[in-house]
Amino acid sequence: MTARLLRRGRCHVFGDDIPLDEGLIPFDMAIRRIDDPSILVPELFRQIDPAFHDRVRPGDIIVAGRNFCCGKPHLQGFIAMASLGLSVICTSMPYKAMRGAVAKGVAVMTGVDIQAFPFKTGDDVEVDYTDGTVRNVSQTVSLTGEAPSATLTDIVAEGGTRGQLRTWLRDHPIMSTELPRPD
Repeated sequence: MTARLLRRGRCHVFGDDIPLDEGLIPFDMAIRRIDDPSILVPELFRQIDPAFHDRVRPGDIIVAGRNFCCGKPHLQGFIAMASLGLSVICTSMPYKAMRGAVAKGVAVMTGVDIQAFPFKTGDDVEVDYTDGTVRNVSQTVSLTGEAPSATLTDIVAEGGTRGQLRTWLRDHPIMSTELPRPD
């Protein structure tokens, strides 16, 4: 199955080297293992953009530079992003962070040179994660980047690894019930 993964929303532009801890979400929330989106969402990007919570809308797109989500791969920021239906285009992202984002159902496309492509916070952006097309609708410009693999887009389209497991269990009902134990 290859799902079409198309997202459109307002973009929020960030620069290079945005860390997971003290960038996406306060470090103490990761250490305390908070996973309640209602607590995490108001804290998302607060350390680097205090007005982010007031501007962000479900379905918006994060545009970032190199090394987005660097540092320890804590998942709290991705839990908050997934609960808002946010997605990401960036120049680069560490492997473990990308793995965490996809596992939580956050669409990510790397390899987009945001310096060469005009983005301003608030622009209307459309991203086709299936074929790598990025359109800045507000500025009527577009580019083609490197699309994530079909495997990754399928995982994101199903809501991350939990969504994928839920679908698999639905399709294999015998596995979702406890099997009788042999005597």
